[in-house]
Order: sequence, then C-alpha cells, then structure tokens
Amino acid sequence: MHRARRRASPTPSTWARSRPLIHGRLYDGVTGHPHEVEVEFARAAVRLTQPGGWSDEVQGGELRRINGEADALRLSRRDQSGWRLILPLDASFEVEALLGKEERYGRWIDRVGLIPALITGGVLTASVVMIGYVAPHWIAPHVPMSWERNVGSAIVGDFGDLKCRNADGQRALEALVERVSPGATRGPDGIKVAALDVNMFNAAALPGGYIVVFKPAITDTDPDALAGILAHEVAHVKRRHVAEALIRELGIGALIRMMAGNIGANAEQLVALSYTRSNEAQADADAIQMLRRANISPKPTAALFERLAKEQAQHLPVSAQFLESHPLSAGRAERFAASFNPKAHYQSSLTRNQWNALLDMCRTGALNGPTVKAS
Repeated sequence: MHRARRRASPTPSTWARSRPLIHGRLYDGVTGHPHEVEVEFARAAVRLTQPGGWSDEVQGGELRRINGEADALRLSRRDQSGWRLILPLDASFEVEALLGKEERYGRWIDRVGLIPALITGGVLTASVVMIGYVAPHWIAPHVPMSWERNVGSAIVGDFGDLKCRNADGQRALEALVERVSPGATRGPDGIKVAALDVNMFNAAALPGGYIVVFKPAITDTDPDALAGILAHEVAHVKRRHVAEALIRELGIGALIRMMAGNIGANAEQLVALSYTRSNEAQADADAIQMLRRANISPKPTAALFERLAKEQAQHLPVSAQFLESHPLSAGRAERFAASFNPKAHYQSSLTRNQWNALLDMCRTGALNGPTVKAS
C-alpha cells in the first residue's frame, strides 16, 4: 500500500489487549479504495494491521475526529490529506481514551454540561440587560449640567420662530415654575422655560434644564393643571431623568459627542424622549409633593389626565405626542385625585392677569401658526 510505513512493533506490554481487535475500514487518500484493517489502541498511538503482514502505527496527536455517519466513528490524519479511518461505534471507549472526550458544544460547555451552560448563559444575558437598564441611572447624576446646556440650547435654538416671545407671558410662565419649585429658575443651573407656538398638546424637559410647553398645553388647560404639568417636568430635570433617557436611547458615546457640540439628533426626537415607568411614577410623586407645598389643588391635574386617557381610548390625535412621551400608567389620575385634601384652602397658581398674559403669549400667528407632526 502506498504511503504505508512499516515500523518496529512496540513491546508486548504496550499493545497488550484487554478486548478483541477492532475491525475498521481505511482510506489511505492515494488508492481511492478502502482497505479492511484490524485496529489496536495503545495509550498514545493506534496500530493498523492488514492480512499479509502490513502494519502502520499512527500517533494519537496526528489523529482527529471528523463528522460522519451517525452509525460509525471517523478519524482523519492532520498530516495526510484524504486519509480516513472508519470504526464501529463500539470503539468509542478506545477513541475517547486516545483522543479525549469529544467536544459536542465546545470545551467549556462540554465541561460543565449543556443544561448548566444554558442556565449560566441565561443569567449572564439577564445581567447584561439589567446593567444596560440600570447603568444610565448610575451615570446620569455625574453628567455635568453645563454639558447638557450645550445640547439644550441648540435644541431650543432649532425651534427658531416657533418660540413665543411675549415678555409678560414669559414672566408668568417663569412665575408658575417658581410657584411649584421656589428658586428653580435661579442660578447658573436654573431651569429655563419656554412656550412654543406649536399646535400640539405636549410639554417636555430637555437637556440642560430646559422645559418647553406647546401652546395647547396652555390654552386647553387651566393654571392649576398647567402647574401640575410643569411640576412633573421640573421633577424630570431635578432627578436627571433627561440625561438618563439620553444615555439609554442614544448610548454614552452618542451622548458625549452631543455634549461636545455635535448635535446628532433633531429637536423633535429629543422632545419625544421616553422615560421608564419608574421615572414617570417618581416624577408624578414629586409633582404631587410640589403642588401640596405650593398649596395648589391637584384636582385639575387629575382631571387633565382623565381627559387624556379618554382621548387615548378614542385614538384622538390631540394628545398623541404627550401620551407617547408621557404614557398614562394605570391609576395615574387617581393618584393625583387621591392627594386632594378637602380641608385644605387651595390657592390659584397664577393671578388672573398672569394667566391672561400667558394665554396671550402665543396669540400672534395662532390661526395660521406652524404645526409639528407627531413622530
């Protein structure tokens, strides 16, 4: 046989057999037809013999398993292309003793077992998902507000002529923020609030302590309901929920690029930032506390949420943008209503003159003013 190598036979103790010879079929990679051989296994080698005196010894390091028929074992040689040794399945013990246990799924999985590996993989996957979920909450408080200002000012600037610029109305809007959160608009990191002549019911906290209120959130409410809306947005700012949402939706890398001056998202996308259910519940709880401290009735805010819930059920477009960025969780209106104290002597959040100034704030161009399509 071509390429067959006759070697000195190992000592009898090396090839001492504890079972009969194994019969196999050998393809030498040269002649193209099989040779019936008898196979003996030792600790580190296998010996092939054929009637007529031919024999060959192959070191275990030169052999490897290959996929083949389900009813046979197949071995190949690393140093001889086309060399194949076909063995019956009952030779599995000897092959495993020579080559080690077969890796069905991979070395680590085979070592611990498939089921434990699947459980471990599931735990690791859940851990990665959980870290991705909670990491923004850890990182957000450490993002300097001055970094966020860069993004927020660029977004507000993108609104351009949509911004309402009536001085009396602006003072009334800032007074309403101060009413629910005294001192909130003061200092270098103070909240900056603006009204936008956009025909859509919405309000949003933006990066850098900016809050924008769209016209219908002013004209289609009353002062106390608007106070509840603004208190909710103030809570998002103070809790750093905006930075948290940016990290969650854009990633920390995109956030850093934005803070560095590369504003890669437009104003509409950032107005529609979504918060977690926990963020929304926390902002609601804070808003209820703000209204209580300011002695403003929470009932108008509860009534507003009830109205929005009905519009949501009727699939009306009026509040679509607000509900997209502020989903109405079950019992949201009830929580505001439950905070009402029948013994309290509530006061209006704004004077009549302040409210009239605020209503007039975006009156110019109201009939033919621009609109923004809900995303």
